[in-house]
Amino acid sequence: MSTPTRPFSVTVLVSLQVLVGVLTLLSATAALFVRMLLPEAFPQIRPFHMALFTAGVVFLVLAVLDFVIAYGLWSGKRWAWVLSLVFSVLGVMSSIFSLFLRPRIGEFLALVIDLAIVSYLIQPRVQAYFGRGAVAVETTTPGAVITAGEPTDDKVKLSDPSNLR
Repeated sequence: MSTPTRPFSVTVLVSLQVLVGVLTLLSATAALFVRMLLPEAFPQIRPFHMALFTAGVVFLVLAVLDFVIAYGLWSGKRWAWVLSLVFSVLGVMSSIFSLFLRPRIGEFLALVIDLAIVSYLIQPRVQAYFGRGAVAVETTTPGAVITAGEPTDDKVKLSDPSNLR
């Protein structure tokens, strides 16, 4: 069975996921940088020393996870589609909550990126690429549909020319 052609939407989706990974990696770097260098210059930061370290490590793990998800999306893995959807929906909820607490450009940017990822993930062609949902195909047979996975009796087999008449 040949692998389906990757839709352009999936390429955009992977780019957005890599962008999230890069931004998360920058957050990890910033937290670890502040933890290591600034307590000497600003002694009032010392009580937050361990919290900054923990935040930096958590952001670092999330950045690695973002890059793994991006690879999975590029490869057409179902688990990557699910994880990306879960983390993006959680990101949308978190961004909305953060915007009410302290509206800043970072929260707004995160909201826009997560909404874009969710909108790409729910497109029919993207879902079909990951083996979910169905994509309509223009044929002379009314109601002909290509679905992901192996054809069964209730699905139109496009390799059979009699189905296209």
